[in-house]
Amino acid sequence: MNALDSEISTMLAALKKATDQHTAEYPTGQLPPPGRTYVNNALNAAATIPTLITSAYDRLETLRANDTLHPDGRKRMMDELLSDAEQKADEKVSQIEGNATVARATFITGAFPKMTKGQEMTAREDARMILDRDDNPIGTISRLALRQDDVGALVVTQWGQDYLRSRGCDDRDIKTAQAAIVGQALNGAAGQVADNDRAEAARGAMAAQSLTGIAGAAAQVAGRLLQSMREHYGIPRVATARPRDPRRPAAPTVLGEDIDTIGLTY
Repeated sequence: MNALDSEISTMLAALKKATDQHTAEYPTGQLPPPGRTYVNNALNAAATIPTLITSAYDRLETLRANDTLHPDGRKRMMDELLSDAEQKADEKVSQIEGNATVARATFITGAFPKMTKGQEMTAREDARMILDRDDNPIGTISRLALRQDDVGALVVTQWGQDYLRSRGCDDRDIKTAQAAIVGQALNGAAGQVADNDRAEAARGAMAAQSLTGIAGAAAQVAGRLLQSMREHYGIPRVATARPRDPRRPAAPTVLGEDIDTIGLTY
């Protein structure tokens, strides 16, 4: 086993471990629809990454072993194959991220209490009564988000961001705080026992958030391994690829040209 074989084996095993941990903690079949569909789409897209990598490696080895090819032609075909693999890996990562985003938004809708217009107005008055006299509105909103009532549901919405902005908080601080606030609220919703539907939706949102980590891992693994293949075979990335002479044979493609689009269409 050469160094590239070892690197491929190690990194694909690490990606599989991350995916297995996700599915063990958030079994897809236990998540509520319709967000479950998007989670499943994201996992399916992630599952194609190892196949894409091993397919690229196998075809590169076939080209390397073909002694009937001129060296320049072999390098050109290897470059085209790797470029094809890189593009398809990027598409798969985008599918994971896109489905995770839609899944999270879908689950979050069901994770927090539903309010009538009257309840929302009362919640706004109560929230302002608490926040207006506080010198640390970000910290207080974070605490309010843990409440499983109308005020807790209100502060995780756009209203909470607008309120912090009206108090002169920096947009970067608001963005960072809002992510933490929503996370705390979801933890609270997942742990409460009064409303099982809300608890399941909250766990779904947490599963979708976990998928963003899978997307990051998939991007890192694919990018690193495809770059390692370029280094192993001596195929540097060309900033602007020259059009292929139509008289020359095309390079083999990774997973074929008609690879199915899993999940969202971009």
